[in-house]
Amino acid sequence: MDEDSNSQYTFTEMLQPGDPRLKPLLKIPEEENQSSFFATIQLVSGSNELEIEDVSIWNYCHLTNEDFNRLQAIGLKGKLRAAGGGTSGDAPYKARTLIVLQHQIKEAVDLPQPDGCDVIYYQAGDEWRRFPAEVPVLRKRIRLSIDHANENLTNIWQEASFDSWAGGGGGFNWEHAR
Repeated sequence: MDEDSNSQYTFTEMLQPGDPRLKPLLKIPEEENQSSFFATIQLVSGSNELEIEDVSIWNYCHLTNEDFNRLQAIGLKGKLRAAGGGTSGDAPYKARTLIVLQHQIKEAVDLPQPDGCDVIYYQAGDEWRRFPAEVPVLRKRIRLSIDHANENLTNIWQEASFDSWAGGGGGFNWEHAR
């Protein structure tokens, strides 16, 4: 090829494990290394006291008596149905999030993941409240959204790193929740 050509050359080099040039690319921010747990719980109205509908499912979802006591301290009333959850990293978890839903959301909601502490997010009408109100949070989120194919499904996504598609989650079907 001559110098007047518009051709560009691309060189590819295979980097080997341990190459120091890989270190900045593989460095994971500390907040993304935090092990965490979240659980989704449906609150069904009807009872003047707070109770767990099925203790075996509650325990299966790794919910504890301490979780119940914290939900009771908020002043919630009704039956609690453990619906599922997820984890990031290994136990013991540095952060724990309980998400209490009473009805299908009207629009997507981003709930900040706690930074090394426990937090409860709960619906109060169409608003979301956090208990305790002042806790350290990370930039990464737990996103609740309405499924595009099924308006009775709330998708739940635990972001593994801020503003990324990495993570995991599940869904909550309101048709089967009644």
